[in-house]
Amino acid sequence: MKKIIDNKLNIKSENGFTVQDLLIAIFIIMLFAALISTTMFSVYKNNAKVNVSAQMATYAVQILEDIDKISYEEVNSDLSQTYASKFSIPSGYNIDIQVSNYGEGVKNVQDIIKIVKLTISYTLQGETEEFSVQKLKIKEM
Repeated sequence: MKKIIDNKLNIKSENGFTVQDLLIAIFIIMLFAALISTTMFSVYKNNAKVNVSAQMATYAVQILEDIDKISYEEVNSDLSQTYASKFSIPSGYNIDIQVSNYGEGVKNVQDIIKIVKLTISYTLQGETEEFSVQKLKIKEM
């Protein structure tokens, strides 16, 4: 009987965690945390790009609608700063308006039609997002 009691006293308790168990659990948690944080950063970056693209499209629509309202003679390549201040476009956005004559070499056409190319760009985390659109401005008679 004494031998049975001695065996019970020598058996180690199996309650609790060992250091190895804790290290493995911490390692697995760190892997999941890294995966989740990388995914969240990617989602944040894509969301920011979509927001910037939508804002550039909004600015482009506002500018092109205003170009429709002004006269043919007022449309020139110097309008970038005018529209940046008129629509309170933040300084991070770059606006470039290029105006050229339509039908170079065609006698009557180049005096009544202009091509307006509007390019809006924004640099986000080292990557440049660009939105470009063209429209025709026709001289009203």
